[in-house]
Amino acid sequence: MDLKRNLGKNIQSYRKLNRMTQKKLAELVDVEINSISSIELGKYFPSPENLTKISKALNVSLSDLFTFEPKHTSEDYIKEILSNIEFIKDDATKLRAVSLFVKNLL
Repeated sequence: MDLKRNLGKNIQSYRKLNRMTQKKLAELVDVEINSISSIELGKYFPSPENLTKISKALNVSLSDLFTFEPKHTSEDYIKEILSNIEFIKDDATKLRAVSLFVKNLL
């Protein structure tokens, strides 16, 4: 297992999920865009301080960045989402927020 490469792929994946450019992530972490590119390509390992900044910028935990195997299947995620929606089914404001979030992902 190549730790740097897997970490880089996860950072890139979470960055794209957040619809964030490398430039924006670099600004939030206060590094050059080349550093983000090198990290995502697995050429460079970020310092502990920058790793923390990256996780905060991407709104994920450090453990999420270091989880390289999928934890759940697609069906598991669907069940979890439906279960969570069941809790807010009577709150139109929260349902609207979820709907808008999903539309933004598409």
